[in-house]
Parts: sequence; structure tokens; C-alpha cells
Amino acid sequence: MKKVFILSIFMIALLFDAKSQKEDPFDYGQEFLFGITKATNGGLFSGGFFRYSAKKSDRIFQTFGIEVANIRHPQERRVPSPTFFSTSSFYEGKEKYLISTRLMYGYDMLLFKKAEEKGVQINGVLTGGPTLGFVSPYLLRSEGGGLVTYSQFLNGSAIIGPAGYFAGIDQMELVLGAHIRASLLFEFGTFKSKITGFEVGFLGEIFSREIQIVPLGTKNYSFYPAAFVSILFGSRK
Repeated sequence: MKKVFILSIFMIALLFDAKSQKEDPFDYGQEFLFGITKATNGGLFSGGFFRYSAKKSDRIFQTFGIEVANIRHPQERRVPSPTFFSTSSFYEGKEKYLISTRLMYGYDMLLFKKAEEKGVQINGVLTGGPTLGFVSPYLLRSEGGGLVTYSQFLNGSAIIGPAGYFAGIDQMELVLGAHIRASLLFEFGTFKSKITGFEVGFLGEIFSREIQIVPLGTKNYSFYPAAFVSILFGSRK
């Protein structure tokens, strides 16, 4: 009877251990996420990010990542090229590109767990860290074949269209800054090892000086707040 009793206790302990492992909301130790983002101060696709998370407790992950995004002035306005033979368009008055590279550190917390292989999981994500702002000239192509900024044109009719992101890379400047990012992550993945979903949130970013993106006739800023939505995918193990 004593052996049967000990065996019964052992079996019950195993069952409870298996149940607790099954109910563990984070029965994985690492997470890898990739995403593309649309922000209110960016274009159709503002940029993209990568995040790596490591388990700290049952519901909390420690997160590291990097995000690269294009930031636009709130008063940028795209207009068609006035030249007869060009079908392109450009941003009127724009003088600078601002590309933000954000180094992220923070925490990812499970708020609502999804059911086994179905449902929606909701996480709260809070990250922040330093920002490297890369500022380069927004150059335009003229009828004569040269590359100039908008303010260097005496007559807008000479503009054919933009020269592209890399045309002024040799004149790029670095501006330091910092950011903070808060969001809700909604995951719809069927399997725990795969991640598919989207993220919505807010971002605040400040630079060490005012960035002259559109210097003619408008206010420029050193602080850039934005709302954003991201489509994301990844894996965990």
C-alpha cells in the first residue's frame, strides 16, 4: 500500500507539472519579429523593424531591436512636374530627407493569452532608446541635367523630378536624438512557433536640433510625434 501511495503521489505530481507547462503563457524562451510600418509622419510604408525578445518571467519578455524609418514634414505637398515631357512629381519646398534609425530596448508583456492554436493574443510593448537621424539633401533634376535643391530654382518650370534618395548621400549629416514607443500587438498565428499579426501604437521622437526639412515659409521641428500601424511576422523557440 505504501508503494502504491507513493506511486499515486508521483503520478499526480507529473500531471500537475504537465498541466502547468501547458498553461504557461510563454512556453518558449526567444522571439524574433520583423515588420513594416505605416506612420502618420511617413509615406505609404514609413519603414521597417527587427526585434529580438528573451524571456524574463511568465508574462514578460526583454526586447532589443532596430527600426529604420523615413520622417516627413507635416506640410510636405507632392505636386506634378511642370515640364511638358516629364510624368514624375516632387515635394514642393522640400529641402531635406530625414531617415531615423532607432535603437530599441524595452519590454513586451502578455496581456491576453490566446487559446490553443486559435484566437487572438494581445501584448503590450514599451521600448525606447537613442536615435540616429541621417539628414541628406532632397535633390531635384533640372532641364539642364543638373542636381539642385528646390530653393536654388528661380522658376519652378525648370524642375523635372526628384533625383532619388542616394543622390545627396555624400552630403549626409548625423543628428542625435532619442525616442519612446508604446504599442499593442495583436497576434493571430495558428501555431505558437510562428507569429503573424499587427501592431498599433504611438511614437515620440526628439532630435538635438531642429531639422530643416521644408525651410521655406513653414515651421520646422526637433520633436516628431506619430501614430503608427505595423504588419509583422516572425518566429519563436
